Amino acid sequence: MKILNFFKKKDTQIPQKKTEKTIPQEEEKIHEFIERCQFLKEEIGLEVPLSVIETFKKYDLPKHNYYYSIFWHVDDDSFIIFYTEAFIEWIVTRYQELHGPDADLTELSEQLNEAIYEYRMKEKYFDRTNPDFEFINKCYEEFKKSGQELTMTMDLGHYDHLVLNNEEKGNVADCISSYQTTKGIKYKVLTQPRPLQEVIRGILERKEQYPY
Repeated sequence: MKILNFFKKKDTQIPQKKTEKTIPQEEEKIHEFIERCQFLKEEIGLEVPLSVIETFKKYDLPKHNYYYSIFWHVDDDSFIIFYTEAFIEWIVTRYQELHGPDADLTELSEQLNEAIYEYRMKEKYFDRTNPDFEFINKCYEEFKKSGQELTMTMDLGHYDHLVLNNEEKGNVADCISSYQTTKGIKYKVLTQPRPLQEVIRGILERKEQYPY
C-alpha cells in the first residue's frame, strides 16, 4: 500500500509541473542618452563622462533643452581645446630648437590660437588638411606619447565649456577673459569649474521660480 501511495503522489505531481508557466521578465529600457553616447563613441570616438550620463538620466530632459540638445548636434565645431602649461612649454622648446632661442613666437602663437577650434575628435588631432598645424600636430603627438594630454571640451556657448577629460571631466567651466602666459605664449584657460548637475539644477530651479 505504501508503494502504491508513493506512485500516486508522483503521478499527481507530474501534471502540476507541466502546467507551471514562467512569466517573462520585461527588459529594462535603455535610456536614449546612453544609446546616443554609444553612437557618438562608435562614430567619432567621443567618450562622454559618466557623471554627464548620470546627470541626464536623472533629470530626463527633453531634447530641446539647451545643454541636452548639443549631443544631438555634434560636428567638428562642437569641440574646443585648451592648452596646458606643460604643452606650451613643450612646443615652445621644440620651436626654439628649430629656429633658435631668440626666435619670434608671433607666428606660432597665431597658429596655436587658431588650432584650438580645429580639433578633430575622430582623428584625435588638429585638422591635418591645414599645413599650418603640421608642427603643432607633431609636438602634440610627442606630448601624448609622454603620457600627457590637452584639455578637451564641448562648446556650450556663452563662454561655457563641458570638460571631457582630466580631473575636471564632467564639469562646466568658463573662459571669460581668462588667459595665461607661458614662455611668451598667451593662451586661454578655463576657470570656475562646477558640476554639470549643479548647473542643470540651477536652471530648473530658476525656471520654476520664474516660469515666464
